[in-house]
Amino acid sequence: MKLKTAYARFYKSFNFDQARKLNGTERQPWELFRDKFFPYVTVEIDPKITTIVGANESGKSHLLGVIKGAITGKDIRHRDHCRYSPFFGVAKGQGCWPHVGVGWDSVTPEEAAAIQALTDAPTADFDRFLMFREEPDCITAWFRDNDDKFVKRELKAEATQQLQRLVPCPFEIDSTVALPNSIPFAFLADQGSAPSATLSRSAMEQLIKALASVRPLLDSGAAAVQKNPDAIIKALSPLARPIESQLSRTELKSLQLGRSLLLTLGEIDEDSLIEIANGIDEKEDGYVAGLLQSTNKQLEQKLNFKRYWVQDRDFSLKVSTRDREITFMISDRTGSVYTFSERSSGLRFFLSYLIQAQIHHPSQEQESILLMDEPDTFLSAEAQQDLMRVFSDLADPAPGIDPLQVVYVTHSPFLLDKNHGERIRVLEKGTGLEGTRVVPRATRNHYEPLRSAFGPFAGESAFVGSVNLVVEGPSDRILLAGAASLTREHFSGLQDDTLDLNRMVIVPGGSAKEIAYAVFGIRGRGADKPPVVILLDADKAGLAAKEEFRTDKRLRNLIDFENILDLSSIGEGVDAWPQTPEMEDLLPVPLAHQALQLVIADIVKFREGKPPEITLDAIEKETSRGGHLIDAIDRVFKKTGGKVDKVAFAKSVIEVCRAADKAMAPHIDVFLQRMRLIFRAVNAAVRNATDETANKRLEKLIEERLGLFKIDYPHHATREQARILLGQIERQLDESPEADAIRNAIVPIRRTFNLEQDLAELVGDYDGFLECLEGLKRTWLNAQSVTTKAAEQQSNGETPPSAPQAGAPRRRRGAKAGHNAHEAQKSTNPI
Repeated sequence: MKLKTAYARFYKSFNFDQARKLNGTERQPWELFRDKFFPYVTVEIDPKITTIVGANESGKSHLLGVIKGAITGKDIRHRDHCRYSPFFGVAKGQGCWPHVGVGWDSVTPEEAAAIQALTDAPTADFDRFLMFREEPDCITAWFRDNDDKFVKRELKAEATQQLQRLVPCPFEIDSTVALPNSIPFAFLADQGSAPSATLSRSAMEQLIKALASVRPLLDSGAAAVQKNPDAIIKALSPLARPIESQLSRTELKSLQLGRSLLLTLGEIDEDSLIEIANGIDEKEDGYVAGLLQSTNKQLEQKLNFKRYWVQDRDFSLKVSTRDREITFMISDRTGSVYTFSERSSGLRFFLSYLIQAQIHHPSQEQESILLMDEPDTFLSAEAQQDLMRVFSDLADPAPGIDPLQVVYVTHSPFLLDKNHGERIRVLEKGTGLEGTRVVPRATRNHYEPLRSAFGPFAGESAFVGSVNLVVEGPSDRILLAGAASLTREHFSGLQDDTLDLNRMVIVPGGSAKEIAYAVFGIRGRGADKPPVVILLDADKAGLAAKEEFRTDKRLRNLIDFENILDLSSIGEGVDAWPQTPEMEDLLPVPLAHQALQLVIADIVKFREGKPPEITLDAIEKETSRGGHLIDAIDRVFKKTGGKVDKVAFAKSVIEVCRAADKAMAPHIDVFLQRMRLIFRAVNAAVRNATDETANKRLEKLIEERLGLFKIDYPHHATREQARILLGQIERQLDESPEADAIRNAIVPIRRTFNLEQDLAELVGDYDGFLECLEGLKRTWLNAQSVTTKAAEQQSNGETPPSAPQAGAPRRRRGAKAGHNAHEAQKSTNPI
């Protein structure tokens, strides 16, 4: 079964749902309390991952307490009663416990049978039920009977505990505990019961000092010891106490986490670690080195950290030894080795979260729900994106591993999965005595409530990214983002059929005329120039803006012209593709008409009078006159006294597509098929822009290293110094094909100038050596041209070379790739 809903009433910041009470919504039997209607604040939970966001004091963290308390009954106290609840007070008969509950669905027949046997449910034929706690130790369960009516079952304490064992249980990742710098061997063997003297080197030094202070008594013999027991006990007893008595809760949990990494996740034999300690004592350095090498290999295999920490693919976690301790060390792409204390706390905490998640193994009898409160606290924006990958693997694990439901609370825009807006829940503090409420349809306005919740600075920073798709206006952004989500649901499995909104940010320029300024704002300032792709309408203004990027010298340097797309060239040769289209022209007229009806319905909610009637025939007649679809709709709408707002219209289009009305299904399919072609062209251009940016960084990297080298060694250098330079360049290369080409080009330089022998000798033909280094900057360009030519030959039916030059990039240029994308689609998806 899966957690479906969380319910809160009179709990901390959750009072009750005043909006539902005012609207006269249908009353459910569990929402009556003392014969009055107090509807629960209800939060829907996604079957895989739920992200809870909101401003400070919005009650988002309290929701985790609701879920945990409703399932386990733990940590529900009178002091948690909402302060502005009508039942908070000291008058006799006024008070009550906070009320929490959960709803379950996807209940299997076996689970239903076990629950019926325990609760005497009216039938075992159910796949969902509700359970509430109006007192911590007792559950009230609600089921539907055969007549589809709700039936109540009240469970006493013993039955409540048995039901707890039948439903999924929550577990929490502690966001305050980081991996330790080191762990004493004694703690690995005996955990907290080990003596304090084994805790650290400083503790051992204290023991030595303590022994030195009582040495005169010990040297004087047994009689002196018997006469002065208090002095000896005072000196030695603190160091004989168990470690757990000397550490704070957080310090102890940190050591336990390190122990779990080695023994549980790493599956390292405890006796092998003790052997390392014994080998150190006996000065068997070779034996210890062998065991450490095996330990590090085992850790790398089991932790699989490189899958998640994409910021540095060369990162590795290793263990070393230091006196009586196992020490954790970090190696990065520079080849340098660090202790944890020398690196950011974010890395330590990310490792902590990853380890806690991986060492938890849900049992087959009782699935688990992962709860986490503000994991972003110690993590950078990039690390937060990496953590989302961890959550995704927990919710969608490899075959044979039980999935977890993940519910986490965050105040960071970088922990939002914008590819799955349906998983985001926004909470806000209501006015007056309302308390926490749920913002409905929070992501349908392209995350506008989220911007408000995060505040202006953080909110905007989430929507300017390292890869940017610049469009003309906000309505284009809404249509693209909404269609990306829809195509992901309809055409699952093909990455090019959608947009990855976590990696790519859609930036509205304001209009076609303002596109150049928007691109300058992204790429025209500072040394870093993030990849940018432009998508323009094919109307007069859009094509004029595109031409400006071709002819204006200042704009030509801002962006590769191949990364500027227009809707006409994308659809060239595609059946029924509109001529000189704007984004709205890709909509079939019946779908546009249905969206307009939704816009009108929303307007009527806020105005008096009868809604205007606009028929499909009227719009089709107007579109037959030519021009753009949105203009035709606006002309028809104006006859009734209205005016189309493009943003509202775009939102309504996505709403209609999500409703999936059978009559609209063929028209929705046409729209999404057209959007697929746009997405394929955009993704090809994004790859091109990303490669260009990465390659420029490679060129800059080599240029900087070579410039520094020339300053230090202007006229000559030893072979060792030249060898060190090439090693520095190699360590900073990434895993791209272009970087591989540079690596391959370094090999003959080493051989030609004999850099692996007689290292103290000067490099011969020093000017030639520097010229070869200068050539490294252009290696990626040479490799790129070879692969591009091979790709063009293959696309034309010619026989390409047997293999491209080593390290050549595996891609085509953006415009060409976009054209090939829609050609491939034409044969199977005519529009």
